[in-house]
Parts: sequence; structure tokens; C-alpha cells
Amino acid sequence: MFRVTQGDNVVEIMFKHKMMEDYEIEGMTGTCVDEKRKCSLATVIVNGLETGRGIAICHPGDNFCRAIGRKRALKDALSSVPKKLRTAIWRSYLAKCSY
Repeated sequence: MFRVTQGDNVVEIMFKHKMMEDYEIEGMTGTCVDEKRKCSLATVIVNGLETGRGIAICHPGDNFCRAIGRKRALKDALSSVPKKLRTAIWRSYLAKCSY
């Protein structure tokens, strides 16, 4: 988890990486998959309220990479966050996790 503060906003971002069943993925995304997949999940909490969730699903033929999964999941989770705050979050994330 990491925390970003911009003005009056306090943003917390949590990541999870886990193997998910096909029915769990379909329930979260509406995407139908045929087997269990490795996934990265991101949750964005702004001022104590959950404002976004994102998921990155690894293709069975690819190597699972946490860094790529975090970036893709974070991109989806930040879609409802205002651009100015989203920019501050990305700058902080890339400064701390520059890979």
C-alpha cells in the first residue's frame, strides 16, 4: 500500500496479486475466461471512500509480471479520479516504483 497527499485529498492505494477462478473474474469484469488466471488487483481509496477498483488479468501464455499488472490495474482503478489528482498519484507511484 502507498499513500499520496495532494491538498485536502489523502489517497491510499492497495495492490493484491493472486490466482483467481474463472467465475471470480467474470463476476468482477464481465469477461468470460476458460480457466484460472493470475491477476493483479488495485483498490483506490480517496479520503476514506473507495473510489475505484482495477484488475489486470494475465494471459495463460504470458509470464506473470507484478509490475505490469500493478500498472494496468492502477490505470483502470484511477479512471473515475479527477485528472489533477490522477497525475499526482502516477508521479508518486512512478517515483517509488520506477520499473
